[in-house]
Amino acid sequence: MRKSFYKVFAGLLLLAGCTPTMYLKNGKQAYEGYRYQDAISYFNTGLAKKEDASARMMLANSYLKVNNFQGAVSNFELASTSPDITDGDRINRAKALMGAQRYSEAIPLLEGVLSRNPQNTQASGLLESCRSIEKLKDDSTYYVIEMLNIPIGGPYFSSAPYNGGLIFTSPSGDGEMDPYNGLTYNNLYFSKREGASWSAPEPIAEVNGVYHDACAAISPTGTTMIFTRSFQLDAGKMGKNDIPISTTQLYSCTKGADGKWSSPTVIPFCNPSHMYAHPSFSKDGLVLYFASDMNGTYGGMDLWSSKFQDGSWGNPVNLGKNVNTTGNEIFPVVRAADQIYFSSDGHQCLGGIDILYSYLRNGVWEKPVHQSYPVNTPFDDFGMVWNGDGKSGFLSSDRMGADKIFSFSYDDSKVTLMGSISGKDSNLPLGGVKVFIKNLTDGTEQMVLTDGDGRFQSELIRGKDYQIVTELDGYFALNENIDTRNVENPIVKNFKLAEVYVTDATQDNGKDKGDKNKGVYPMPDIHWDFNKWQIRKDAYPFLDELVKLFRENDNLKFEMRSHTDCRGSLEYNDQLSEKRAKAVTEYLVKKGVPRAIITSKGFGERELLNECKDGVKCTEAKHEENRRTEFIVNGKKIK
Repeated sequence: MRKSFYKVFAGLLLLAGCTPTMYLKNGKQAYEGYRYQDAISYFNTGLAKKEDASARMMLANSYLKVNNFQGAVSNFELASTSPDITDGDRINRAKALMGAQRYSEAIPLLEGVLSRNPQNTQASGLLESCRSIEKLKDDSTYYVIEMLNIPIGGPYFSSAPYNGGLIFTSPSGDGEMDPYNGLTYNNLYFSKREGASWSAPEPIAEVNGVYHDACAAISPTGTTMIFTRSFQLDAGKMGKNDIPISTTQLYSCTKGADGKWSSPTVIPFCNPSHMYAHPSFSKDGLVLYFASDMNGTYGGMDLWSSKFQDGSWGNPVNLGKNVNTTGNEIFPVVRAADQIYFSSDGHQCLGGIDILYSYLRNGVWEKPVHQSYPVNTPFDDFGMVWNGDGKSGFLSSDRMGADKIFSFSYDDSKVTLMGSISGKDSNLPLGGVKVFIKNLTDGTEQMVLTDGDGRFQSELIRGKDYQIVTELDGYFALNENIDTRNVENPIVKNFKLAEVYVTDATQDNGKDKGDKNKGVYPMPDIHWDFNKWQIRKDAYPFLDELVKLFRENDNLKFEMRSHTDCRGSLEYNDQLSEKRAKAVTEYLVKKGVPRAIITSKGFGERELLNECKDGVKCTEAKHEENRRTEFIVNGKKIK
């Protein structure tokens, strides 16, 4: 009793003797050692007594690391006036704001980063997410997601289907604590579905050790398991690298005839100086995918692959810059030979880490596709594993406040697109129109032809974005996007195509002698203020439509034409109309129309539309009718 009293008393004296500087020093050491919960405790105590900009920033980043977004936002705000703030800090602050669903506040931070470094792919991806957040939050009604009620206390995550059940990860509940999150170290468990419930989890005793054993992958044969484990020395003690930090490595074991797993051994390409985690086998078991910060990464953690050859795993290969960013790409899961799912905080996301997928095309992993809500949320969403039926599976998320495993089912029901195409001027049906229907989600494309009644039909996958492009010689191409989320079935579209008249611009000012308006395409919603050639803001939407038309028909050549009213001299009006036509042309080029397909010409007051010529008194509205813009098609490329 007396000894206990003296120990407590001595401890209190030691605590009382700690200065704010000591707390901040201990906090920095904990932060650099990835002990974020310890860092939060030390920094909060020290900063309550002494403000320090560097410590405040580390505290904000510590809160972000443990997904306490409100704590992170508050401390980033307090640290924002520091002269030493970096663009990396600004990106992290934006992440915290996104996690707190304050997307509009993150936008100026990311815009500032990109103004200084336009090549920052992480800032670019996050900014794109903030600007399109409502679309990313659209409910993907083809997913039904439910939390698994596995009877275990604490978090459980990272599932691997095995033997009619799941191998998953959860804190052991006893033993030493992980200073990163304040929980006990993780173990691997197995649970089997029993009707609508799950069996009591059984620890995989022959694999679990004193420290982290987590995130397992089972080979297609079910005989090899590779998992993430804390780097351990031969004596079973936790090893550390030169920093010194305890890293995680990939360990492998095999199942014997008795159904027991062998003693784990580290995969040879692993290096204790780097982190290796989250293994996943290819469908044939001959390629291993994983996450690592090894040399050659684009940012934090990257995705890598290794081929099994001659009895061992070969040198890892980075999956490339389309997949990997300056952020973190983790938790790869193979769905098919040419498709991989993973999570990232460097691509589009709602907040935290989000699930995406990428296809392998001609040996290169393509730009990933973001999964919408409810697969992704503003929290961490990861480890999306598909069952063999291709319509269901499991994912992990902390959307409920702690990491949990959720089941999902996928409804890929079709929605019918029924369309008709007719001439804009004739209203007659157009047969033989090529209709290209491109799935913008995976890049696949089909082509259908309209029948003699101008009709076409196609089956689309619900929940996907599509692009419709028409092609018929002698008509302008039409381009329209279709979103199949939350739509009635069938989708009905009626398109009207405008006929193309290629005009000889050197004759009769481009007008057909039989029909003075044939071949001249007016822009009735583009008007000009008197004596001005600056484009009015009310013209922007209509000019943007023209941009779309010209870009969709870049096999044609166009001439923009502008006209004035009669007021002013002929010479002056010729110059004024030239400036107006050029102003429109420059606007279109700036918006992406190739300069090679567009020219400009001014006609002054030579082609008035009404009676308002010199000497005739007219209203301002009448004069405005003559101040107009139009275009002709004066050439066509030979394909």
